[in-house]
Amino acid sequence: MIFFAPIFSALIENATSQADQVKMKADVETRFRFERRTDRDFFGPNHDNRSEFLTRIRPGITATLKNATVRIQGQYAHSQVWTERRNFSIENVDASQAYVSFALGKEKLTVGRQKIALGDERLIGPLEWANVARAMDGVRYQAPGGLDVFAFRLDQNVTFVPNVFVAGVSKDFSFGKLSYLYKEDETAAGDTRVHTLNHLWKGKVGQKTKAEVEWAAQTGEVGPRDLDAYAGHFRLTHDLSRKTTIWLEYNFASGGQSGNHSKTFDNLYPTNHKFYGSMDLLGWKNMQELSLQIHQKVGRQSTLKLAYHAFSLFDASDAWYGAGGGANNGPSGAFRDATGNSGKSLGNEIDLEFSQVINPQSSVALGVAFFDPGNFIKNRNGLGTRKQWWGYGMVSIKF
Repeated sequence: MIFFAPIFSALIENATSQADQVKMKADVETRFRFERRTDRDFFGPNHDNRSEFLTRIRPGITATLKNATVRIQGQYAHSQVWTERRNFSIENVDASQAYVSFALGKEKLTVGRQKIALGDERLIGPLEWANVARAMDGVRYQAPGGLDVFAFRLDQNVTFVPNVFVAGVSKDFSFGKLSYLYKEDETAAGDTRVHTLNHLWKGKVGQKTKAEVEWAAQTGEVGPRDLDAYAGHFRLTHDLSRKTTIWLEYNFASGGQSGNHSKTFDNLYPTNHKFYGSMDLLGWKNMQELSLQIHQKVGRQSTLKLAYHAFSLFDASDAWYGAGGGANNGPSGAFRDATGNSGKSLGNEIDLEFSQVINPQSSVALGVAFFDPGNFIKNRNGLGTRKQWWGYGMVSIKF
């Protein structure tokens, strides 16, 4: 943030000289969520059931001038955790946003700590479901026609990644949104440089049916290996009635390695909670998913969602990766079988969620889900294999 200090200083100085033109608005965002998860590693004898109460409070202030906007938003995030072995808490105090946005005619330039979302957020997103969420320190230029150019370093993330740098350019065309992303990172395993070409298309294929297709191809280097990877997303939605919509969806992402080549797709920094099951047990990485969902409006501002997911590995010799990008852990370490003999079937997940918008400033949500493990998990865990259950209740209020 030190890099942006002169810009903030200059804008504040300009605002002081034009005080009568400045409009100030304060706000507070609050969110409270309780979660309960049983048998996180699908192994009963480990007794790793976990309950968590998450609190997030974000006080903010926005200053609007003639051609610029200053946004400062603090964040207090606290998690109180209960497990069978110990209780503990996690606390974070930081700036969630701190940026200056300049209006350049119909164009916009934003500098500072901000939230950047690309398309549907399958590759780049703020991950607001997480208690701390993700913040990007960088610069972003947006112009009519869907032109979006940005570069940033991650300040806040699910896992600490101090050296990562991401840059991208995106543009809307008649055939969809086309994006190029570049990621550079320094890790213990070696330097990583990933080039990603991504395309997202949405459209109607009938009066009541919509389709969307997203694909991505990657090349680059991951430590000593060359990267060649790819991923895809396909969805059909059909309105059975004014209140009922069904979804049929298929997702996949490559995995594995061959010689000096890595084929494991890099999911980058997405908002995965929205896509591959509410339990956050999969990311867009060495996976296959077939999903059927029903979305039912049960009131003017109420929605009920029932979803079924069938999951499997793309490559049986690669790891099973979670929503955060790292490998899920079993009782004896990461869920991985380099021989591939444990099979590909991960299992099935069923989600039931209800959301209610009370007014424009507040909402509530409830959900429950369970994961029935497949042969891959059973072969790794043996006789102690258990189903995993998860549930939550959440209240969001803005002032």
